[in-house]
Amino acid sequence: MTTTLPILVAYDGSADAERALQWSAAESLRTGVPVRVLAVNAVLPPTWGGMTGAVGMAGMVDIPAGDSSALLERAGKTLSEAGVGSATLDQATGHVVDELLRAADSASSLVVGSHGHGRTGEALIGSVSQHLARHATCPVVVVRPARDPGARRIVVGIDGSPSSSAALDYACRRAEDTGETVVAIHAWRVHAPSTDVWSSDARSVDSDERERLLSESLAGVREDHPDVRLEHGVVAVAPGQALVDASAGASLVVVGSRGLGFFSGLLLGSVSQVVLHRAECPVAVVR
Repeated sequence: MTTTLPILVAYDGSADAERALQWSAAESLRTGVPVRVLAVNAVLPPTWGGMTGAVGMAGMVDIPAGDSSALLERAGKTLSEAGVGSATLDQATGHVVDELLRAADSASSLVVGSHGHGRTGEALIGSVSQHLARHATCPVVVVRPARDPGARRIVVGIDGSPSSSAALDYACRRAEDTGETVVAIHAWRVHAPSTDVWSSDARSVDSDERERLLSESLAGVREDHPDVRLEHGVVAVAPGQALVDASAGASLVVVGSRGLGFFSGLLLGSVSQVVLHRAECPVAVVR
């Protein structure tokens, strides 16, 4: 996963911003990739209430737009104390999504926190994070608190789409560096039968088809990544819930930005809300 493009971190000085910064610092030390910190003095579009403020991870702060030098100085100190020797500290003024997407064009990944600083962070996490995940040209990592900080499992949502294949490749390439186990999960919602003809045989056939889809998705992966320990499973649970359940023992959940079936629009609808609001570890969205 070697790259000369920096890890881009959106920063507002909040606790979640600090968590994202620390995560990025660890990534930089692990990979040798430099860090770029961006603090945005945000001017919101009229549809977002005409508010102004500085933007951080995934929400807005309630401070006036202006000079973010103090925030950047704090970020630089955090990175220095973590041992990161190569970092760029920048600020910009404009609409939050526009500025972050523009900067992401020249980044290896965009790292944001699960909430912004201030009362509007929770309300805007969905729209901002999902918009970034949908349009960013690089992977987007939303850093949520890990339930098990010592976890060594990377969970990947699989649905047979090209996007989920990219997510699996991302997870495997990361695992080659970290030595972690990759767990590929295909989940689907089981609908209640509408007639009396529903039977265990029908459930079995559906499960077999799902197993086949997962096997096809994993074809060639072990050959491409022979040193990666790869586990997989099919579960008859709503996709969002399946990923949340698996995240409790994971270091990272990786999903594609677009999918098929019940993973369709993973970061555009109800599943995204479940994952982004309830995952118990960081979540990476891969194009």
